[in-house]
Amino acid sequence: MTTTAPETGADPTLLRVRDLTVGFTTAQGPVDVVENLDFDLERGGALGIVGESGSGKSMTSLAIMGLLPKGARRSGSIEFAGTELTGLPERGMRAVRGDRIGMIFQDPLSSLNPYYTVGTQIAEAYRSHRKGVTRRQARTVAIEAMERVHIRDAARRVDHYPHQFSGGMRQRVMIAMTLSMEPELIIADEPTTALDVTVQAQILDLLAEIRAETGAGLILITHDLAVVSEVTDHIVVLRDGDLVEAGPVERIFTDPQEEYTRMLLDAVPRIDDEIGLLRTTSAAEEGR
Repeated sequence: MTTTAPETGADPTLLRVRDLTVGFTTAQGPVDVVENLDFDLERGGALGIVGESGSGKSMTSLAIMGLLPKGARRSGSIEFAGTELTGLPERGMRAVRGDRIGMIFQDPLSSLNPYYTVGTQIAEAYRSHRKGVTRRQARTVAIEAMERVHIRDAARRVDHYPHQFSGGMRQRVMIAMTLSMEPELIIADEPTTALDVTVQAQILDLLAEIRAETGAGLILITHDLAVVSEVTDHIVVLRDGDLVEAGPVERIFTDPQEEYTRMLLDAVPRIDDEIGLLRTTSAAEEGR
């Protein structure tokens, strides 16, 4: 499963966000949770959107996906692979969402239906975007996708239910579901928050591996700067809906320009020296 490289002369920018504003009307009046946000993601690139709770990072991802809560207002431009998403009718957005842009949510247990096997859920999601595909064909796709995210004995475990998987394996199932569509862009919203540090390292490695293999763009939403340092090229730092600082990962880590960015860096446990140990010990979790 690979993503075709853009043709020579094609626009290298996969996602272009300009003046994005997301707001709600409250009893106290209009409130903007994201305000005048600009950023770009190049094809095959990886961007980390970082901020504390309430910074607007998740609202940004939902705005891209067209999944904002009822009552939200969105303005500005979100251009994906040459298509303007802002104002796109829901029918057109459904053709993009899940198929060309895949999203991995924070809590796989709440995202997966406990009454259906994981294979059924992957297969039906695939069939909803691939008309004419039989259930047998979709089951094969589900098994292959589970194998690609290193779920051992996928041909057997495809018939297991979500509760029969560990937290890390459930997140792999969600990644497999996203990968089955061969998206051009993957948005991962806090994909490691509910996991212990050992399993976090595995999932981050998996996201980096998928990006390298498929050429898909990646947006990683997180409150943890140490996480984005592992898998992204550029960082956007948000605070109260405003862009505080943006730049390459190395520059942000070695020479942050804003006090808020420095505060986030100081508050994050430094995992750089521990990551090798984590990855050595993580083999025990594989296959659970």
